[in-house]
Amino acid sequence: MAIRTCPVSLTKIGALEVVAHSYDLVCPGCGRHLEVSRISRNIAMLVGLIAGYAAWYFSSQSASLHQALGWVFPVLFAVVAFGIVTPIVLMLTADLSLKTELPPAEVHAPADAGHGAHGSHGGGHH
Repeated sequence: MAIRTCPVSLTKIGALEVVAHSYDLVCPGCGRHLEVSRISRNIAMLVGLIAGYAAWYFSSQSASLHQALGWVFPVLFAVVAFGIVTPIVLMLTADLSLKTELPPAEVHAPADAGHGAHGSHGGGHH
């Protein structure tokens, strides 16, 4: 399957739209609801975690220079690396699939106020 294309109409969808609307994509060609496949999400997350770990590792080498808040910079750089690398990888490798529709939740009507615990059996005391 081609990257960022609808599996039904083969319409190509923009990379920014895939990242920004990954859970509620609508194909401009056929109008079907699409989502980014799980394997694409997992690959992007894994590469982002590796990039975050690499940023933490390399920045923690110089953390001993900053005694008081030396632990902040490696964590900050790891979060920033994860936040930048993950969407970029998702833009480059996103495989789209048809969105699996969940059945709508059943809506129950509220119980009548007259048929509550005291019911219609009088309720007065004799």
